[in-house]
This record gives sequence, structure tokens and C-alpha cells, in this order.
Amino acid sequence: MAKIVLSRDGKILDQRFLGEEPVRIGRDAECEMTVAEPGIAAQQARITTMVNDHILEDLEGASGMLVNGKPVKRHLLQNGDVVFLGAYRLKYLNTAATGRGLDRTLLLSADQVEEITELTSGGTFGLGLASTAAHAARDRFARARLRFIEGPHTGQEIEIERILHPLGQREISWAILNRRPSGCFVTHVGGSRGQVNGRPLGDSPVLLNEGDVVQVGEDKFVFHPR
Repeated sequence: MAKIVLSRDGKILDQRFLGEEPVRIGRDAECEMTVAEPGIAAQQARITTMVNDHILEDLEGASGMLVNGKPVKRHLLQNGDVVFLGAYRLKYLNTAATGRGLDRTLLLSADQVEEITELTSGGTFGLGLASTAAHAARDRFARARLRFIEGPHTGQEIEIERILHPLGQREISWAILNRRPSGCFVTHVGGSRGQVNGRPLGDSPVLLNEGDVVQVGEDKFVFHPR
């Protein structure tokens, strides 16, 4: 289980395991973790749990938010990250997440999948990510090429680089292609169910093999592992 450890001058002052409920950090006594620092806002930050991952969000504190010395607004926490809170330090520990990859799409809601996909692909949030572990994981995970045979992308071929790659259209049919060390899996997320070789996707991830034909929404493609 992940936890956060608050310290000052190397002395541990407080520590807390992260569960399902958000954890607020700040001077306010109602915060789940109180930091008695004049430069810290009453509610400086919040940590939200997404299955086994945790997102740190700056709550517009006047002193800003630094993670590993870099300013951030929202940040997908990595094992060993250090949050600077004036003279205090908040360390995030989650050894279970190291090198695990994001292969839990079955447990995530559509909104959570979309957010984690953006966080791990350098998307539109403009975050200062501590992403060394994520980049290393991408190199270890299976790769693939998709050749589109129907839909708006007919004739195109794309290389899958993200750990999580969205497929289809959210309003119609939406799935996620998930790279793992053991191969590439497709998982239904929302809307009408896509198909693999003419069979509808169920509730469990499906391992894709050479030549499999996948249709999600308007897109139909042939899967080729690399």
C-alpha cells in the first residue's frame, strides 16, 4: 500500500497510508495531513487515489507546488517523489507501482482512463512529471503496429508508443489498447462494444495476436506485434 511521509530537517513528523478517500494537505486542522508552515495555504494540495495510482493536485496555494524541485499543477506520483512544502518535505512511497505499468484498465472508469492516459503520454495538462520510470517501462513493454482497413483512417498505419492507447470515439464506442510485458491487450471502456475477429469484447482484457482484426466504433484495423 502507498503512503506519504512528512518530515522536516530529516525528522519524520507524520505518515499516512493512502486509501480510497482523498487526502488534503495544508495548515487547516481539517486537512488529513496538517503542515504547520506559515507559507503553506490552509488547503495547499490534495492527493486522489485511482486504483493503485495517486494524483497530486495543487489547490491554488500562494506558495505554489514543487515536486522534485520542479513546479507542477497536477502530477502522477511516482515512487520516491518528494513534494516541497516550505521547510517540510512530503515523500511518496509506493514500491508496488515500480515498473508495474498501467495495465488495470478493467478497474478504471472512463474518466479515470482518459486522465491517466493523458498523464502518462505528456498530453494537454502540461505537467512537470517525474516520468523516468514510465519511459523505462515503455521500452520493456510489447510494441505493435495498427493497419487501418475501414473508417476515417483507412490506409494508415500507426506505431503504438503509449502504454495506454485510446481507440474509437468516446460517445460511440471506446476501448483502450494496453501495452504490457506479456503482449498488447484491448479492453472495452464505454459505449457499444468493439469486436476482435467478429467477437464482441467482454469485460476482461483480450490479448491480441498477429493478424487479429479489431473494430472499435468507426475504426477497423489489423493488429501486428513488433
